[in-house]
Amino acid sequence: MDIDFEENITDYIRKIIKENYRIDKRGLLEYRDIKIIKNYIKNAEGSCYLELGKTKVLAGVKLEIAEPFQDNEDSGILVTTVNLSPVSDINVDLGTSEEAIEYSRVVDRILRESRFINDKELVIEPGKYVWSVLLDIYVLNNDGNIIDASTLASICALMNTYFPELIKENGEYKINPKNKTNKKLPLNKNIPVMVSFAKIDDKFIVDPNKYEEEAADMIIHIGLSDKINALQTRKSGPISLEEFNNLLSEAEKFKDYLLKKIQ
Repeated sequence: MDIDFEENITDYIRKIIKENYRIDKRGLLEYRDIKIIKNYIKNAEGSCYLELGKTKVLAGVKLEIAEPFQDNEDSGILVTTVNLSPVSDINVDLGTSEEAIEYSRVVDRILRESRFINDKELVIEPGKYVWSVLLDIYVLNNDGNIIDASTLASICALMNTYFPELIKENGEYKINPKNKTNKKLPLNKNIPVMVSFAKIDDKFIVDPNKYEEEAADMIIHIGLSDKINALQTRKSGPISLEEFNNLLSEAEKFKDYLLKKIQ
């Protein structure tokens, strides 16, 4: 994004939002363009490259054989990781950042709480072997709203995930990753999406870009399927019950829009 003015960018953002204007000329409640390329990674069981404006993410799924957790032996395993690097954002240092950990938790939460993945069908042998779903999300360029972009890319990748060939020899299981089967990852019909808003003074905007996130008093992420599956706030700005109910109503509208994009 090219900025050709001298005043402080945060002050400028706050000033134009008061006039119902955004730096990229969107309406206050308007998403950036979404571009999706499914099956982007040849060696993954499922993958999706996604652009949300200039925010670019890549989600990949690998399936492995694992032992189930002792307290949940009749379910498969999901591991979600969001990866940030200095390549995607000059404000990020090498290694795992607190921001990346938070993003991972939020994306993981909406997938789990919506029960999008039917983890009961990931059992290979009860109490012994299950499928482990490794979902890795790589942020290639951070121009804001990583959580919405990561969630959408993850959903698309999971919807296009196929099991590799499973071989049993002498009582042991192994995978032939070169041979994908026609069996898709078991998913439920309630597809979750994440809708993120930023509050700047008394105005709410959807899908904030990076400059708008930095200027925001509060950011709220609402995860929806057939109900609210996740709710996360960042920064410490106030929000009234009436404001939240209005955001929830708007999020429901955007849910339909986003579902059409990924389906």
